[in-house]
Amino acid sequence: MSKAFQTIKGQIFLNDPSWSEEKRKERVLVRRLDIFFMSYLSLSAIVKYLDQQNISNAYVSGMKEDLSLFGNELNLFTTYFNIGYLIVIPISSYVINSVIRPSLWLPTLELIWGVLTGVLASAKNAKTVFGVRFLIGFCEGTAWPGTMILLLSWYTPAEIGLRLAIFQSFTYLGGIFAGALQAALYTNLNGHSGLAGEFFISSVSDAVLILPIMFLWYKGWQWLFVVNACITVAVAGWGYIGCPDYPNRPNPWSKWLKSEHVETGLRRMGNQGRALPVGWSWITAKSLVSRPQNWAIWAGYTIYSQGGTGNGYFNLWLKSLKNPNGKARYTVSQIKVQTRWPFLLFGATNGLVWAAVLAGWNVPDGVKMASFMLINFSAPGANLFVAWVGQIAKHSAEERSAIIAAFVTTYYAITAGMPLKVWPAKQAPTYKIGWKYATSMYAAAIPVILIVLYLEKRQERIDARKKDIEFQDETASTSSEKTDPSLPYDELTRKDIPADQALSEPIPRL
Repeated sequence: MSKAFQTIKGQIFLNDPSWSEEKRKERVLVRRLDIFFMSYLSLSAIVKYLDQQNISNAYVSGMKEDLSLFGNELNLFTTYFNIGYLIVIPISSYVINSVIRPSLWLPTLELIWGVLTGVLASAKNAKTVFGVRFLIGFCEGTAWPGTMILLLSWYTPAEIGLRLAIFQSFTYLGGIFAGALQAALYTNLNGHSGLAGEFFISSVSDAVLILPIMFLWYKGWQWLFVVNACITVAVAGWGYIGCPDYPNRPNPWSKWLKSEHVETGLRRMGNQGRALPVGWSWITAKSLVSRPQNWAIWAGYTIYSQGGTGNGYFNLWLKSLKNPNGKARYTVSQIKVQTRWPFLLFGATNGLVWAAVLAGWNVPDGVKMASFMLINFSAPGANLFVAWVGQIAKHSAEERSAIIAAFVTTYYAITAGMPLKVWPAKQAPTYKIGWKYATSMYAAAIPVILIVLYLEKRQERIDARKKDIEFQDETASTSSEKTDPSLPYDELTRKDIPADQALSEPIPRL
């Protein structure tokens, strides 16, 4: 009992006597990253999902009737959002690697999209929503790929899975919170005005957000946008401090990240053979397009993620259900309440089964309810692809960022127009194509996952043979080039991650 207590105490206070000094330093760094960096990512995941789902929640809570949205406007809201989203992704992936610190770029665009979310409360027609949704998508498109790139720059393969799971869990928490928030606002604030009495204006930014709308007569769906905006702006402010940038170029505003933590971060990435950003070159671009596993994992992510495109239409089915007397069965408030491939195969198989049930549709409502719930077990698979990229492209930070950018760009390029044909709001909740499309995507994902696995193992064998040949050449040589001890941080990096690569900064940064 005493030994177990000492172990638990050591884990909590990071002073386990059995640890080496190096292991203790790593645990201290990981603890700080979890407290500061993961807190920002988790809160950002919540507000990102809130701001993505608020249109759907507002639509079923009065926005449809108030703005006369009786066509496919809900699909077009998503289309315009996706167009803005996919435009900014390649720009962002280049910018945060070469031009502007992620700790400036990511929170600033989050701040802008938070303000734009508040603007939606004043929308009087669909055209206004189209324009604002495009701008929100443009700003929000930086968030997911940017945070994934940073996660892969600090955490090891053994640690990244848990952090991605936490990130995904907070995304779902955002969905739960979005429904509960909309139900509370609809019940308690629908038709209330007088924002000045509810909010204390303490800064110019508060005044800019609140004063233009404080005298309007607000309904529940409008309050949703206002509250979402306030939450998003607050989280963006924390991002300027909580975002650590890269181990070789740390955020100077992150005072919680000391020089010894940066040194440990550099050493950890060097030990994992994971390169840090150094800027794009023709060699990197050639490596990106010539490796078949890069194309295969891109295809796998794209196909897999398309299988889950119908998960967000659950509330439209609930709204369509009627009691025998013709009244809605559910009120607005009730509507709102390191080995990766086996889990990806499970996710694809699970999605295939329940999407097939929903494709049939002519089953009892209880079975439909269970299918909508159980199909969501497949959703975390998208993040597993990201973790897999960290291993497949560990040799190049630029390749990792490009693949992740390709993931999201392709997804939003497809979903910019696909819902109009596959998930048209006019057909809700019985879609002619929708669930058949989801079923086929999950089915196609299974062989692609196996292809990615084969290509990864093939590349590992190629790399192993190259290392054997290099080792034989070195041992046969009578002289070897000595490492220059004057290079900074040379002792922190392995031979396959040169210090000049870990510390170079080829482009002036803001």
